[in-house]
Amino acid sequence: MIQVDNKKYVKQNISKEWLIANGFHYNKTLSNEDGEVYTYRFPVYKYEGFIVLECELMAKLDEGDVLINVYEYSTTNKYAPFYYQEYGNYDKMLECIWTKINKVIKKLGIKEDGLKCWYKIMQR
Repeated sequence: MIQVDNKKYVKQNISKEWLIANGFHYNKTLSNEDGEVYTYRFPVYKYEGFIVLECELMAKLDEGDVLINVYEYSTTNKYAPFYYQEYGNYDKMLECIWTKINKVIKKLGIKEDGLKCWYKIMQR
């Protein structure tokens, strides 16, 4: 199973125009004097037809790094089994989540590239 805590994702030539054209929105809460942060949320898990989990991609303008988080729908509550995969039996559910995430990041041209470097900056 993929461990999100040790992955880094990058997108070459990120611009404000590209982010907006691909559905990202300026995130006032995460942006500061160090840079502008844009986020993109999409559903990754449904239960009985209702969205219960969504993925958020966070991109810092002009840096190229993309951070992936999974939240309970319409909240900032992180979905713990996504981060602590060694506990519990969530393999089938996590596989479904990663399939949807990989489909979106592939469509956006985002690539895996080693270890994360700025995820601590973006923790809420």
